[in-house]
Amino acid sequence: MRCLAVDVGNTSTALGVVLPGGVRYVEHVRGGISDREGVERALARILKRGAVKGVVLGSVVPGDNRRWIKMLRKHVGQDPMLVTHASKLSVTIDYPKPATIGADRLANACGAVAKHGAPVIVADFGTALTFDVIASGGVYVGGVIAPGLPLMTDYLADRTALLPLIRLRGRCSWVGRSTEGAMRIGAHIGYRGMVREIVEHLKVGLGSTPVTLCATGGFAEWVLSGADMPFSVAPNLTLQGLGCIFELNDNS
Repeated sequence: MRCLAVDVGNTSTALGVVLPGGVRYVEHVRGGISDREGVERALARILKRGAVKGVVLGSVVPGDNRRWIKMLRKHVGQDPMLVTHASKLSVTIDYPKPATIGADRLANACGAVAKHGAPVIVADFGTALTFDVIASGGVYVGGVIAPGLPLMTDYLADRTALLPLIRLRGRCSWVGRSTEGAMRIGAHIGYRGMVREIVEHLKVGLGSTPVTLCATGGFAEWVLSGADMPFSVAPNLTLQGLGCIFELNDNS
């Protein structure tokens, strides 16, 4: 398998080549297809590494799908496989309205099961913080959606006169000695507390069966660093999962 995987998010788009040994040549384009030149440069850098067998597109921005399909057709020479709940998946969906599950969450579920088996809880630290629960037997049963870390900090800066927009990186001291330091502790430690409470809530629902915790998304490592939660962090999990879905649906 050598496919180009494209994960279209609300804030940015990740692109990478999925190989048998993992994901390579990853590019991130902030703004996605609205930054047409950025996308074309990213595709050029990826495709100069070698031809791909096919393209798989996972998108949570349906209004942009037509432009993405046109762009990928131009550069790769074929239409992408668009991931939906109707695609062949490596998990079974037990969910009242499966069409409402985002392609990124389906990809995360498939990628996590391929990597860890089931049961597994996947936390994706992106624009939104999502948790997806795959029970024993590889059954997707649902999840949790919470505000993403950037939404919290951006909202504070936008809706207050004296609180600045902070950069989400670096270590936190035990107490804030500046406005920025106080906000950073609130973001880091407070957000970690929310993650811990949600995970414990989900574990109760799964019963006594041991469960693996898997995390992905741009803020996963920062939030979980120093935490006493045994998460396995996989930065390219969504792209890996898209590759798994492509392989299941490839008829060539």
